[in-house]
Amino acid sequence: MALPFGPQSPELDVLVVGAGLSGLASALKILSKESSLKLRIIEASDFVGGQLGEDGIRFVDREQLGMLAYLASVEVSPRRRSSDNESLRRCWDLDRGLTALPAKFELERYINMLELRMNKFRTKRFNLRERVSNMEQHICQHLFFGKSRNFMLNLVEVVCGVPANEVVYDVFMSVCSSCGGLRMIIDFYFTYPSSFYEVSTQTLIDKILDQIPFTAISLNCRAVKLEHWRNYVEVTDAEGTKYTAQAVILAIPWNKIQKLQFAPPIPKAFLPPVASTAGKRQRRRISQFQLRYDKSHWTELGYSGNFLSSRPLISAHECGMSTINGYMLHLSEDEEDVMGEVLEHLAEQFGEEMRQPLECSCFTDELNVALHKPLVKPWLRIIWSSSSAVGTTYRSLIGGAVESGVRAAVNALFVVRPQVVSWKDMIEARTKALLEENGTGRFRGLLSRLNLYNVTFYGGFVVGITCLLNFGYERLS
Repeated sequence: MALPFGPQSPELDVLVVGAGLSGLASALKILSKESSLKLRIIEASDFVGGQLGEDGIRFVDREQLGMLAYLASVEVSPRRRSSDNESLRRCWDLDRGLTALPAKFELERYINMLELRMNKFRTKRFNLRERVSNMEQHICQHLFFGKSRNFMLNLVEVVCGVPANEVVYDVFMSVCSSCGGLRMIIDFYFTYPSSFYEVSTQTLIDKILDQIPFTAISLNCRAVKLEHWRNYVEVTDAEGTKYTAQAVILAIPWNKIQKLQFAPPIPKAFLPPVASTAGKRQRRRISQFQLRYDKSHWTELGYSGNFLSSRPLISAHECGMSTINGYMLHLSEDEEDVMGEVLEHLAEQFGEEMRQPLECSCFTDELNVALHKPLVKPWLRIIWSSSSAVGTTYRSLIGGAVESGVRAAVNALFVVRPQVVSWKDMIEARTKALLEENGTGRFRGLLSRLNLYNVTFYGGFVVGITCLLNFGYERLS
């Protein structure tokens, strides 16, 4: 692409748009390699941390050795999840009712079918196939019961940020592959196993800020326009202030990137496929909440504190003594009613005492949108960083944000100081290839396709043919 020369020299070496974990990880990596660089971070909200919220909890899996090493480097000690309630039953609506057992059975078979096909959708091999149906059609074709359908529809929306009817099957499978697999995502969003380590997001943010004390961070500064020149990029915020930098890292979700004005426009190779306008639904938001009580009321009833409601989607778990942490999906106009709705559902299952928490907090934001081929290469001087826009391992287990932030930092250093980039940095920044197991056997793959729909159809077909042949035989005899 032929870009014109800019009329001035850039004032910054690197500008980071977004002060979430991705942006902070990028800044820390850049300054650790070359502290003399002029770097600035601009953030649209009035606080640092992005969707990590205020004093929330995120998880790290014990197999994320790179992430555990990163936490050690910033002097953060994750706490191993340990609960005396692990042997107690969970409080899921999927476990209740006459259809619970067959619904869970077919859901397990469906998840297993997707897992067997996950290795075909690794980041390196991902290619869109428009002939494949969207995820809502795929789910409805393979799942019969409403309980199991609701579970998967909610999961797709949480992972991809939009309703399942707007998510292409190939995109969902690619995102799951880059996150460590479908079961890993289910563990993070719904089950919270004891193998996870808990990390205080506020502690993590404070530790990173302590290591970049001289970095300028401008809050309430929303980028609206990016002009891409040959030698630099000029970013204009909502107040009309202009920032020029040799490289710009966009550490914001893809749905927020789409609101920016680019000159020249983003090439089609970096854009997601245009979704059909038919059947589109209103986008929902996510609210994260934390409730503290005088005692664990759920334990007295024999529950572990692991809670799930599908309509509306409310997922929660016990986090520390007598504390419930979780999230809820809702429409924008229902934002003020979130806490009341959560307390209503918890009180219905765990008792009226749940309506009177000692402390409560709630944080609402947009869902991160992942509707395109994962972006791992920069567009000249513009580098993608957001973990929702880059295929990385464990996207929502905070490791995805850190990995994509580090990758963006290495790409930015290639632009401004290529001599400081080592071969170790190149290995650290390369795309992870997950799920490298051997291909699924033909017989095993065929068995994984069996579900209530096709078993009933083929079973009825065979019984019908048998009855017809018997009837013809009796008539002949």
